[in-house]
Amino acid sequence: MACSSSKKGGQGAREKVIPISISQGIAGSIIFKQGEFDASGKLSSEEGVLYGVQRKIYIYARTNIRAVDLGESDFIHHVHEQLVDSMESNPDGYFQKEMEPGNYSLFILENNRLYSKVDEKGFYFPVPVNKDSVSTVKLEIDYKAVY
Repeated sequence: MACSSSKKGGQGAREKVIPISISQGIAGSIIFKQGEFDASGKLSSEEGVLYGVQRKIYIYARTNIRAVDLGESDFIHHVHEQLVDSMESNPDGYFQKEMEPGNYSLFILENNRLYSKVDEKGFYFPVPVNKDSVSTVKLEIDYKAVY
C-alpha cells in the first residue's frame, strides 16, 4: 500500500510503501488535517499540517446515518449497529486487520468521541471486505481543516 504524507506547510512530502501482512481484511492510514486546504484537499497555506496519527478505530457492521445518534459536525454520540472489532493505528497512522468478508463502517476515537464521515449514500466510512482480498483505505480527520 502506498500512502503519501507531509508535514507543516506541505514540506517534506514523501511516499512510503507499507507492507501488508494480511491476506484478507482492511489496511490503511489515518491522516490528521489542520489549516487551509483547496477544494482538491491540497494544503493552500504554509500554516497547515497533514500527518499520520495513532488512534483507535472501531469496526461496526455497515452503518447508515439513521443508525447513529448524531453529535456536532462529524462526531457521533452512539452507534446502534453491531460492534464487530477494533484496532489501533501505529504512530505513523498505519493499520491493518484480518476480517471476514462483509460490509463494515469505520469510526475513529478522537478526543473520547467517535468520528467518521458519511458517503454519498448515507453510510459512515463504508469498507467492503471480499474473500481473499485486502481493502485499502485512507481515513481523514479534518474537523480542524478549512476548505
